[in-house]
Amino acid sequence: MAKAKKGMHAPSSLQLSYQLIRTTTSPDEKTSGVRSYVVNLPVFEILKLDTRENLRSYIAEYSPRKRNRVHEAIETTILREPQRFITRNSGFVIAATEIAIDDNKKEIQLENASIINGAQSQGEIRRWVDNSFDDEASLDSNEAPFFVRAEVIVDSDFNEIVETAIARNTATPVKSISQAGARGHLEELEASIQRRRDGFKIKKSETDFDAYDTRRILQYARLLMPLSVSNNDTAAEKLRPYKNPEQCLTEFCMWFELRDKDEDARRRYEFTVQMAPLAIDEYEYWESHESWNGHRLWEETKKGGRACRRDKTGRIVWVSPGLVFPIVGAMSEFVEESAPNRWTMSKPRHFKSSEMVARAVAQFRNVESDPMLMGRSAGVYDALRIYPATIIEVMQDLSSGS
Repeated sequence: MAKAKKGMHAPSSLQLSYQLIRTTTSPDEKTSGVRSYVVNLPVFEILKLDTRENLRSYIAEYSPRKRNRVHEAIETTILREPQRFITRNSGFVIAATEIAIDDNKKEIQLENASIINGAQSQGEIRRWVDNSFDDEASLDSNEAPFFVRAEVIVDSDFNEIVETAIARNTATPVKSISQAGARGHLEELEASIQRRRDGFKIKKSETDFDAYDTRRILQYARLLMPLSVSNNDTAAEKLRPYKNPEQCLTEFCMWFELRDKDEDARRRYEFTVQMAPLAIDEYEYWESHESWNGHRLWEETKKGGRACRRDKTGRIVWVSPGLVFPIVGAMSEFVEESAPNRWTMSKPRHFKSSEMVARAVAQFRNVESDPMLMGRSAGVYDALRIYPATIIEVMQDLSSGS
């Protein structure tokens, strides 16, 4: 697949395949000699374009440290819910001086085309492709795992294109992590983790580039929260860590604010603070567990992007969150309140990690080897709880019998 190289301009004439295109030209635009369209593109097609008229090229291309919450949110959608990308992403804006549409071939020809809004999204898509596919040259848009939406503005006046780019790149995002940090909501959480990991830093501001993502920590701790603390056995509660990290942060801050007035809020807040360091350990343990090797996860997920990553020797070193989240959720069966408002987690010696991984792989295949579907399936979370729950039940029966 031909595409614009990093740091280079796209060809003056560029051909893109599309799924659907519609004209949206208004009377005012027509008077100004401007034409506008909305087009759905296979995701790989957006990589053919460059960003020479964009005010901000892809930040992380120059400094990975500058990847922020916006980049991470885009990456999360790509990895976990790619079919939702076209709806959740604000879309791309493409400027061109001319367009030719061939609806029979489902192709458009653009002259002097450039992305004027969406460079960060394109950069995250390119990053995902680099990490997930062996040979970018062989990418086939007919097999693209999801689509993106773009507005195409056709204007022969270059100066007007520049003005449009300036207008489209003016925005001020909400900084929720910064708000939580400024209000002191995250201090005890960080201190708890530092007692286990000396010098560990969590994000308390959107500009904390060298710190661990606080939302991820809250997701992991929420997975370990037992029913005795959450008092919520709904599917929505089981899936919340995977589907809504922002809500995990919002509710943690709410528990902080209510901890002196509401007993349930206090227990949830204290549980999260206490268990956060263990939750990080637990997630990292399963994310790169040796037992993932030998199950052909790499081979089974080639078309839509890998469910795992391998090192140079071919060993799996990372597994998609869609597979790991349900396992960590199942580990909540091993969490116990050893004293009032004091929680611990201990895996019985009868528990076999390799068996847990094998069960997770079986569930993965039951959802057509789709990591996103697995992470969003309440049935998968319930199924993976059976093994640890059974061990606990048998141990309790033996203990009561003796």
